[in-house]
Amino acid sequence: MKKLKLAIVLFLFASSALVAQTLTDAIKLTTNEQFEKADAAFKSLIQFQPNNGELYFYYGENYFINDNREMANKLYQKGVDANATNPFCYVGLGKIQWYHGKQTEAKANFYKATTLAAGKNATVLIKIAEAYTNADNKDIAEALNLLGQAAKLEPKNPAVYIAMGDAYLEQNDGTKAVDNYEKAGSLDPKNPRAILKQGQVWNRAKNYNLAIETYKKAKLIDSTFAPAYRELAE
Repeated sequence: MKKLKLAIVLFLFASSALVAQTLTDAIKLTTNEQFEKADAAFKSLIQFQPNNGELYFYYGENYFINDNREMANKLYQKGVDANATNPFCYVGLGKIQWYHGKQTEAKANFYKATTLAAGKNATVLIKIAEAYTNADNKDIAEALNLLGQAAKLEPKNPAVYIAMGDAYLEQNDGTKAVDNYEKAGSLDPKNPRAILKQGQVWNRAKNYNLAIETYKKAKLIDSTFAPAYRELAE
């Protein structure tokens, strides 16, 4: 019985590690704008862990980034239905509401997400900040406030500084934006997004030669990173 119990524990541990790794791969497919492949990957993951709310959130993100908010919202709601204590899908629901001008409802869902995260999950704060930054009805001050909290929780997380750079860029502060993108790149030199973001700053400043050079660097880091090819083409 002891050997059997040990075998079960080892199997569950190995399975959890496999899912975590595969989730990372699925998210990368979304980041690389390979939406159909990501769709298949998330479906497979959810079959394996149907009660994992975080999987539904990132599956929803795959649709949100591909401009299908209706399907994204359905998946965020499925995540809440599958696991009401996971904070991520409340972020997703709140983001949809924020983008549609329902600020009171959105903030209620953001509050629920941060309450469930109990101040211990930097990614939850980053995702809320991204909603405040990227929507038409921006709240950059609140985005920077949340990202400051995220930086205290995970000072070596490059995603914090990419999001912070995005927020400063929306304030037309290119210097602070580049500083944060460079910090993200120094923390993770193999992160093509950090390089791409710098190129976008140069592009906005009409320094096209430097933008092209930067996009090429991002493409060299990851040859499957579609945004670098798109930006370079444009």
